[in-house]
Amino acid sequence: MGLFPEFNEKKTIQNVRNFFNNDKKYQRICRNAWMDGIKAQVNDVTGIHGSRKGNGSEKMMIYYAECARAKRAVEKAISACSVGSQDILNWHYVKQLTVVETKLHINHHLGHSTFKDADEVACLEFAEACDRISMQMNCNLEILPLFLDFEDDDEKAGIKQEQNGNKTGTN
Repeated sequence: MGLFPEFNEKKTIQNVRNFFNNDKKYQRICRNAWMDGIKAQVNDVTGIHGSRKGNGSEKMMIYYAECARAKRAVEKAISACSVGSQDILNWHYVKQLTVVETKLHINHHLGHSTFKDADEVACLEFAEACDRISMQMNCNLEILPLFLDFEDDDEKAGIKQEQNGNKTGTN
């Protein structure tokens, strides 16, 4: 391992795409990131509390606040990326436009293969920035997960041992 820890780029890219597309986590975060979603608790006129489960309003306020923090972290992470990556992330992932629609909105002339490469770079830039920013902002990992998928040292050692074994002809 060098100065920078190695991570699995393919899994990291897939984690970012799942967050925005398949899992629809980002859309859920945006829907629940209400700044005005906090309601006052309604008190019973008798003064007797009927629920033993705790304060549901308080739990929802905390959840809304956590979503608002996660949304700010995602926005900060996108703004920390290069301009080309910001365009792809905003148009293709945040606004959910297709590749063709995204290419119409960005200021760069990208062919199909270069868009694919630029998309992968955008996902990797976002993953690095978002993981760092979400840790700095102390975001709830159940709401905003970490994206970088670090390669397991044991996994890499097993692959190297297998390759060495195959080269020498031993089992």
